[in-house]
Amino acid sequence: MKENIENRSLNYIQALIYTERDCDPSIGEYSLIITGFVGSLDLSSDGGVDDITLIKDAIENNVDFLALPAEGFTDVLLRESGEWEGESWHKYYEVERIVMNSA
Repeated sequence: MKENIENRSLNYIQALIYTERDCDPSIGEYSLIITGFVGSLDLSSDGGVDDITLIKDAIENNVDFLALPAEGFTDVLLRESGEWEGESWHKYYEVERIVMNSA
């Protein structure tokens, strides 16, 4: 039986993107730190993609790295989501909130 996303507990992830002067975050020159989460993280995911990779993909696809502060941190809140593809559940994360802070 396929479960609906509405009927299951979801992971919420809070992460910080640290940027430093003279670094280019658009080419990966930034630090990403998970500062908290509600739920659980799948770090191994045999035969699939682990949550860390899914979180990084969501951030890289939804954050405008050119708009990040030259030096400081950006607080990102992500929510687990997903959809069925045939008989397989395709999990991903969606960015819910971005707050930029300069140093």
